[in-house]
Amino acid sequence: MSNPGVITLVNENSRKGKFKRFVIEDNIGESIHLHIDNIRIDFTIKEFLDFSSMIRKSLEELDFLKGYKLENFDEYFLKECANLLPNLNNITIEEISLSKLKCIVYSKYKTDLILMKVVPIYETPAYKYLQGDKKDFLEYQQFNYFNVDNEKRLLKILKSVKINKYPYKDKYIVLFNDQDIIRDGQHRAAVLAYLYGLDTKIKVLRFHFSNKNHIVNVKKNNFKIVCLWFAKKIYKKLKRYFKKDL
Repeated sequence: MSNPGVITLVNENSRKGKFKRFVIEDNIGESIHLHIDNIRIDFTIKEFLDFSSMIRKSLEELDFLKGYKLENFDEYFLKECANLLPNLNNITIEEISLSKLKCIVYSKYKTDLILMKVVPIYETPAYKYLQGDKKDFLEYQQFNYFNVDNEKRLLKILKSVKINKYPYKDKYIVLFNDQDIIRDGQHRAAVLAYLYGLDTKIKVLRFHFSNKNHIVNVKKNNFKIVCLWFAKKIYKKLKRYFKKDL
């Protein structure tokens, strides 16, 4: 039974690598529990903050972001692409038209079936919202910002770009290898297209990897999702069927 006085901050599991389980728990401001596999380490809040600062400094000394700092990137983006970074060769800055950029969006086809699409900026819920068509954006399921109001975040970015311009604090939109698909900065791209037009050229960062693990394959991704969805449906029907016979 879980402790109601403990909030799980991070809960990650992996079948690959040396460590299979990584969990960080907050004991309601009193202490922090760090679980790595079967090992548990307890910190006071101050100890954990000091430990985090040490880890951050160590990561920057390793220079795994090829001359860039952690604060140049969104923390959720770094978390999602962490398994790709060991194969990062270099990062380049280039100029590209907003009209050439593509975005990953997710569409709900059934109540429990959500599939991926790659669309131009003007078809994203964020851009449509800024143009006055708000329905899709307000109903859009946000995956990478848990408990964050999507509308407030977009409006905050809009205000920031108007005041601070782009790229604020060297936070560029990010692409991977030869694919012009935005991997970080979709909201920023929608704001820039809304303010300055789709034909505007902007500077972006392009991550160059030594392998192809980063490639977005919509058909392959959706095929896996549909197969899993269908398998779950069959399982539930079989379960109900055999329950009737008992």
